[in-house]
Amino acid sequence: MAEAQPNKRRGGHAYGRRHMQMSNTAEEGELCIYSGHSLGRFSSHSMRYDSHQACVRCVSSAREGMLSFDIDRLLKKYRSKALKFWSQVDIGQPDECWMWNGVVNPRTKQPQFAWRRTGISTSTQHHPQRVAMWFTWGDLGFTGVKTTCGEKYCCNPFHLIPQHVGVFVDQDSYMESFELACQLHTLRQQVAEYVVEEAIKVEQKADETAEIEARAALLMNPDTGFADRFEAVMTDMLSGKHISQTEPNDPGLFRAPTDNEENDENPTEEF
Repeated sequence: MAEAQPNKRRGGHAYGRRHMQMSNTAEEGELCIYSGHSLGRFSSHSMRYDSHQACVRCVSSAREGMLSFDIDRLLKKYRSKALKFWSQVDIGQPDECWMWNGVVNPRTKQPQFAWRRTGISTSTQHHPQRVAMWFTWGDLGFTGVKTTCGEKYCCNPFHLIPQHVGVFVDQDSYMESFELACQLHTLRQQVAEYVVEEAIKVEQKADETAEIEARAALLMNPDTGFADRFEAVMTDMLSGKHISQTEPNDPGLFRAPTDNEENDENPTEEF
């Protein structure tokens, strides 16, 4: 038998190759989002199939039907991303459709989730079904995914089947699995806690912005008395918030920089 050779057919956009058969050769690629899938303990790369950029270890697990909702299996930097994604999904019973409640492209009417995956795809917007596949079936790159229910807004991993991977799907065993039931219950609790924490952060940011604008209006008002102006300046200096105490590289007046990754004003239509 001839030695396996790397796939030469690169095609156009990455997702244009999602209908191709997965190759049998692998190459060093981006680090998998799951812990323990790197080349070594201190390596920042994983082995991926060159045709779909799917993690070799994740493909092996998917072929054995290893479906998981465990957020702790992910690398720490991706756990908040997973919780943000699942907070936009209506998580129901395993036999129900989990509808997408997040961003929908107003022009194409396609659901999308913002995530810049360097080395995997040039697109910053991904179909939620593919993201749900990444967080449950494994980091399968831009492998195609189809649903058993035919609903394009459904993100229920029990209804998702990765294509051209050879995934073993036994719906009955998944429904009766006590381990998956525990993982799903834990996921719902984690998502609920995440939603509460994000709401608190938004409220704190709104309060901080209102305080900054009120202080700026006080200082810039020519009718403000010297005593009030002096009190405001001394309060800022004692709390370390005066403009003279900020660093030159600080992004604005105590405001966090805008995350361009979450910009939904110019979404792409490729998935």
